[in-house]
Amino acid sequence: MTDFDLSPDELRRLGLLAVEAVATHRAELEARPVFGKVGVRASLFDEPLPEEGRPFEEVLAFAREHVLPSPFGNSHPRFFAFINASADPVGVFADLMAHAMNPNCWGGDHAAIHVEHRVLAWLASILGLPRETEGILTSGGSMANFTALAAARVAMAPWDIRQEGVGAAGQPRLVVYASDQVHNCVDKAVDLLGLGWKQLRKIASDDGFRMRVDLLGAQIAHDRAAGLLPAIVVGTAGTVNTGAVDPLEEIAELCQREGLWFHADGAYGGMAVVADELGSLFRGLESAHSVAADPHKWLYVPYEAGACFVREPGRLAAAFRRPAEYLVQDAESPLLGPPGFNDRGPELSRAFKALKVWMGLKVHGRRAYAERVRRDCALAQFLAQEVDRRPVFERLAPVGLSIVNFRCRPDGMSERRLDALNRQVVNRLVAGGGFMLAPTVLRGRVSMRVCIVNFRTTETDLLALLDETERCVQQLVGGR
Repeated sequence: MTDFDLSPDELRRLGLLAVEAVATHRAELEARPVFGKVGVRASLFDEPLPEEGRPFEEVLAFAREHVLPSPFGNSHPRFFAFINASADPVGVFADLMAHAMNPNCWGGDHAAIHVEHRVLAWLASILGLPRETEGILTSGGSMANFTALAAARVAMAPWDIRQEGVGAAGQPRLVVYASDQVHNCVDKAVDLLGLGWKQLRKIASDDGFRMRVDLLGAQIAHDRAAGLLPAIVVGTAGTVNTGAVDPLEEIAELCQREGLWFHADGAYGGMAVVADELGSLFRGLESAHSVAADPHKWLYVPYEAGACFVREPGRLAAAFRRPAEYLVQDAESPLLGPPGFNDRGPELSRAFKALKVWMGLKVHGRRAYAERVRRDCALAQFLAQEVDRRPVFERLAPVGLSIVNFRCRPDGMSERRLDALNRQVVNRLVAGGGFMLAPTVLRGRVSMRVCIVNFRTTETDLLALLDETERCVQQLVGGR
């Protein structure tokens, strides 16, 4: 029979084996393909449920041979595809301790709850939010935005929307506004909250991919005249396509005049305010009614760690509180402690996400994170300058934070052929194993997008990317 309750000595022995596997994996990262495509080797994982267990050493050996060498790739310095940061080793070990404790973080007077409250206070201070701001850690930006918009829906409905529903008889439709560059998690939230995509207005962005506030104001006026109820505006503090930051201060002022809820999606860019010189880009963020941010992006925390903040106390509980007999009701219970997180979001069972954020901030301090954010943004500027210097490339957007968009543009090609060529180049780069990046589409044109949120990336990696891209273009154009 398998022994689940291992002795301390056995835990130490197995732990050392696992740590050695992790250390070897990290040491060998740059000797392997960035993206570890499994492909035909998927059959290795196609096995029936084991009836009898195998020794830990045997299972670990399989993982070392077949799992660790096939990563998504975001720990590699040449991973540029998405806004997926490399994991801080401090967070890796913090997660080990958090999982060893294995608390359920819905509430109670135990250490994990106090750590999460402190982490939320620290993050809110970085974002410039007031001391009374309430928050909750989530799995990521999608759930952070969903949670904030759920609070906004309840706050902005002039009827008891939780009791009567969004389609209550005689009530107007709530309208949500966002840029045409908004993350699609907002579309999902609008759907799941029952507001309907017909009530989601995508406002055109300017040449810098920032929401046009003049068009926003005109759309709000039009909807009011049509008998609808303008309710929520989502401003993006760092879009995933270009890193553009909407004019948050103007949006905040408009929302105040119009009596609307201003939500700022800072899942990518929000934590960049840790670098003081970037603060002016985010002016107005501190005025938002709610903010989403992701420590697992620019604080390099291992997945998962998002955060939702609502500046007015009680708004989250108004959207989510639902008492249950099986939860603590006795005011004299020793279990009771700080306000329960089950009243601030949709989940009851919650992992101890806060320890890795808390330990990272304690070990590194604010200044170290500020320096890394500056470095990532400086690398993006370096790449943009190098792109501009090379005739075969064309930049397609201003540099936003740490994102650069460009394409290969040999002479004499139609737009259609250019789009096909750039997709081919990306596929060759990924298939070759040396880089991981993904194309996007900007104003109808295929763009090679490079996102830098990795403390391992250097100028050498970026120069290598451009050099290899040029070689791919020469091979493909020469064989056309």
